[in-house]
Amino acid sequence: MKGVPSGIAKSRVGRREAGAVPPTGGNSSRNVVWLLTGVLWASGIQIHAEPVGHATGWMRREQAIRQLEAENALRTIEAARLNLAHERMPKFPSGVPARDHCPVATVAARALRAGGKPFKGFPAPRLVAIERSSVRTDPASAAEVPADLFKDTVSGPVVQSRCIHCHVEGGLSGHTRLVFVPAGTSGHLERNLDVLSALVTETEDGGNLILAKVQGIGHGGGIQLPAGSEDFRNFERLVRALGESVSTGGGLTPDSLFDGVTMARPSTTLRRAALLLAGRLPTSAESAAVRRGGAPALRQGIRSLMAGPKFHEFLIRASNDRLLTDRQLNRGTLRPELTREFVVLARKHVQLLRTALARGYQQPRADPDFRRWKRALDYGLARAPLELIAYVIENDRPYSEILTANYVMANSVTAEAFGSPTEFVDGSDPTEFQPSRITAYYRTDESKKEELSDVVGRIIYDPGNLLTEYPHAGVLNTNAFLRRYPSTDTSRNRARSRWTYYHFLDVDIEKAASRTTDPVALADRDNPTLKNAACTVCHRIMDPVAGTFQNYGDSGLYKDQFGGLDSLSSAYKLDSAGLYQDGDRWYRDMLPPGFGTARVPDPDRSLQWLAEQIVGDSRFAVAAVKFWWQAVMGAEVTPPPENPEDPGSAAQLLAATAQLAEVERIAELFRQGIEGGEPYNGKDLLTELFLSPWFQAESSAAGNPVQRRALRQAGARRLLTPEELARKTEALTGYVWGRQLWKMTDRSKEMESSFLNDSSQFSSYGILFGGIDSDGIITRTREMTPVMMAVARTHAAEISCPIVWREFFYWPAERRLLFDGIDQFSTPNSLEGSAAIRTKLVDLHEKLLGVEVATDSPDVEDAFELFVDVWRQTQASDVRYTCGGFGFDIRYWEGLVEPSIDYSELGTSLGFQWDEIFRYRARVDHRDPHGTIRPWVVVLSYMLTDYRYLHL
Repeated sequence: MKGVPSGIAKSRVGRREAGAVPPTGGNSSRNVVWLLTGVLWASGIQIHAEPVGHATGWMRREQAIRQLEAENALRTIEAARLNLAHERMPKFPSGVPARDHCPVATVAARALRAGGKPFKGFPAPRLVAIERSSVRTDPASAAEVPADLFKDTVSGPVVQSRCIHCHVEGGLSGHTRLVFVPAGTSGHLERNLDVLSALVTETEDGGNLILAKVQGIGHGGGIQLPAGSEDFRNFERLVRALGESVSTGGGLTPDSLFDGVTMARPSTTLRRAALLLAGRLPTSAESAAVRRGGAPALRQGIRSLMAGPKFHEFLIRASNDRLLTDRQLNRGTLRPELTREFVVLARKHVQLLRTALARGYQQPRADPDFRRWKRALDYGLARAPLELIAYVIENDRPYSEILTANYVMANSVTAEAFGSPTEFVDGSDPTEFQPSRITAYYRTDESKKEELSDVVGRIIYDPGNLLTEYPHAGVLNTNAFLRRYPSTDTSRNRARSRWTYYHFLDVDIEKAASRTTDPVALADRDNPTLKNAACTVCHRIMDPVAGTFQNYGDSGLYKDQFGGLDSLSSAYKLDSAGLYQDGDRWYRDMLPPGFGTARVPDPDRSLQWLAEQIVGDSRFAVAAVKFWWQAVMGAEVTPPPENPEDPGSAAQLLAATAQLAEVERIAELFRQGIEGGEPYNGKDLLTELFLSPWFQAESSAAGNPVQRRALRQAGARRLLTPEELARKTEALTGYVWGRQLWKMTDRSKEMESSFLNDSSQFSSYGILFGGIDSDGIITRTREMTPVMMAVARTHAAEISCPIVWREFFYWPAERRLLFDGIDQFSTPNSLEGSAAIRTKLVDLHEKLLGVEVATDSPDVEDAFELFVDVWRQTQASDVRYTCGGFGFDIRYWEGLVEPSIDYSELGTSLGFQWDEIFRYRARVDHRDPHGTIRPWVVVLSYMLTDYRYLHL
């Protein structure tokens, strides 16, 4: 429900009143201009928008522009994305600056950013204002004694089971006004009630404050007592018994949140799941099975989509959205010219450079063979953690193995570097990964014989005596994970600890406690992380886990210090005021390695031990659900509001509470085994997420504004990521905007590979369309912005013509994806032609937008009017319409012309084999005597910018 324009909830089929089509009554040419340039806003679950006050439901574009310009944060983010994307755009042979090729750097786009008026009919969304409920309740009757209520209903199930973990002396919240004592302490009931009573009665509006905190509002510990639960009701009774009046949320609970909400049809849910998981539409057999079998068949149908390369891409992309290890694709992970632990890698590096020198390359690193090897090495190392997660899920292995795996995923190049005798189906394909082990890792001491060459780097003559049995610990000690969250002499693995807690235990240490602003505490230099209560509030949790990474140095290598005994920094060893002693593995001025209250029993396998502790923790399952929630739902789990007085806080709290309940429900099923399956099965977890009402919700007649706003993120109509949009377009049209290829060559055979993915124009514009680079920009934009809409319009405009041209002139009828059953001779000047065009428009709405419409529906009527308008303009023009831009997809001529692609020596696609293509095109009849090709191009472009196309 993000960015829903006014009137969608009340539209006939969902678009005219919403501003997705022009108002009736205007001249047709004006409507055409609007259709091609107007901004189309998102539609999620259609439940909470109201008409804007203008007579036609339209807001003046100037007002909308001022509203957008006022969003300073949005402008800052978009500017950063724009500049970064321009820097990364490819160099153009014309010498024209890359910025001038950008679709949002046009005169119109610059005018919009400056507050001009480039768009016609700019619709502006307006969210319904949500007022926080202020219904007051009377204090409890005198018959309810606070001491009895506390003893019978609050002390055990609330204070001792939940609050005491943090609100205790030495705990994360031990510095607050609310500090309890454990049940074993003498007089704990009286003491704890006094502490609670003092906070509630001596603080302004204390009753509402404490009730807000336990619901998660502004609470570092998150939601502890969901509204509507028995424990919350008992706690509220106690607050009233203490003489406090409190507010109520108006009766809505997580259990009643979806009352009145209509769920999508099983076939619709299957279509959306298929586009995400398999990069295609469901087959007719799959759709028929779901229509016949209902919910059980839908579960099976969704799970059956979890196979093949597109599902693998989904897993990789979703995993990286959390781990962000793809940053290392461009940065690299190991420098083979300097490595000394991976002896096989160092020797291979020297061998390739010497071969290049012998072949006449004065700069041996420019040798294509070397460059291919280096790219494959960096790819194999960077993708190892993501490939491990994908391998575990695809092969139905226990999800806990992502941390406990005693192997690493490697391609043929990295397997060789590890000294692993791994077998591959195709050893020349760097995208094929197989489980491997690091068997040739040599720590360094005086027994290793080596020298450093200015030309070829490190030359190792004798690896030495410290061959190491590498202690694999799943994702945790892959080099890419360790490099993505690096360590320094002062941070000492704390970033690794923080992100391990976040990704795998659903604990955000930075939000668990507020940072002190006390100047006295901040001035403390006597080891504050160990001794100062203002610092130990977080470090007592973080530092023991940091210690479990004790064997991994700043660059992620195992026991990388000379002597091969530890990874302690040289600065600490030399300048620790005598703290360091021979044989130490960890810093003596930090808490010892451990997890919770447990301590590491064996320092050589401390990270393996940590992995076992994590997967045995109940929070691991909750973290797994949240890890994948965003990939399916399109947004992270809603957090509780920070301030109960903020507009919409009641709705946000309701959404947060309901989503947490759903997360915990799925997590419990995940632990036990979903629908009779094995515990911790990743495919079953994903299936359950797709079946959640948070994914399937479609529409609602809810009248409660709090409910409407709480359901903003419900439903599958969520904005596609640039990668998802590219895959959707490929699945539906067979076309990828700006696709290039990379070909692996080993002299004896050639093979096309999706190595580093088939690049597309979204590689340049992905940041502008809300994407991430896993480095400086790590959060996807989930709301449509003007910049993103400019990219979407450019995408549609540049691909629609080649698609139509190919389907009408080049592809045989049986190969067509969109325009089967119609030809260029069907025109609107006859009843038969008009009927054929309308029938095709119905078909296109189903294929492209996933909606069923009738030939006389408003959607079809609008598209037909557009077709007729463009057709009449074409008829009146003497200019012959032609289509260029075939080079936007390097695979455009596949199956028509062979060979059609020209590759560089390195293996990068340079362009087309134009001689062959020209000979083929000379044999094709390109005549369009009735002028119908251009109207179909415009209609297709129009539909490719429909909010239902840009959203799942």
